[in-house]
Amino acid sequence: MISVRAMRDSDCERAAEILVAAFSQVYRQRGHTPPFPNLESAIWLCRAYLDLDREGCAVAEAGSSLVGVGFVHLRGPVASIGPLAARPGGPAGIGRALMSHLTGLANACGSLRLFQDSFNPDSFGLYSELGWTVRDVAPYLMAADIVAPAGISPAIRLYRPEDRDRLEAFDLRMVGANRSRDMGLLLSTGALLLTDHVPPAGGDQELDGFIFLRALPARAIIGPAVATSEAVLIDLLDAACHALGGRSAVMRASAGTPNLLRRSFELGFRVDHLGNLMSLGRAEPPPPQLYALFPESL
Repeated sequence: MISVRAMRDSDCERAAEILVAAFSQVYRQRGHTPPFPNLESAIWLCRAYLDLDREGCAVAEAGSSLVGVGFVHLRGPVASIGPLAARPGGPAGIGRALMSHLTGLANACGSLRLFQDSFNPDSFGLYSELGWTVRDVAPYLMAADIVAPAGISPAIRLYRPEDRDRLEAFDLRMVGANRSRDMGLLLSTGALLLTDHVPPAGGDQELDGFIFLRALPARAIIGPAVATSEAVLIDLLDAACHALGGRSAVMRASAGTPNLLRRSFELGFRVDHLGNLMSLGRAEPPPPQLYALFPESL
């Protein structure tokens, strides 16, 4: 009998052990590097999500044993699920029980989203059976040594505090999710570049796109990024790579922006593996963007 309950602070280490074991097994079986390099990184994620999305953190139990962990991120009309993990060798039905609990927490949202690693047939089968549909293919890109472009668009500038309201309104309009709490976290831990213009008729400047970058000790994380066109998104990526030249970095792109993918290869990125953006409920065509790696709200 599997039961699911809210995660507590005291669960973090055991939940992190499940994340590391589950993802290490699946990724190494397919020849990929697991997303959690050590137990400490998974503990950090559990604690970070308890701070950011406590209402969406859950664990699964069988008897007195913790056997699964999962997260849902509620963002107004949109929610995203992930990561989700079952203890290797645990009883059948852990993933299904967690998904039932997490989608129940998001029942007021009209659109649910998640990323599924395309090399994992078990999770794809489960999500498809539960009614989830692939909406985009999302390559996970890595660069060991970013090639800094020679120049960048003069229209791109650093974020200023007075941009905050326009940034959040633009993001909500483009992706349909209220990511204001994520914006606060990302702004406190990284840098933000954006580009805007004054309309021909005059008035306030209008945002054309933005890109986040976080230079961590081991590697940089690029994204999320959203733009009104693929060309603007490419300019933003060039600016981010100009700032991070020579660093290693990761980002999650979209197959819907083929020109950006080709530019990424020129800048030193390669495809590590493919992911599927899957949705349940209402689904709008995604705008040109780089998806968020953390928080995993889309």
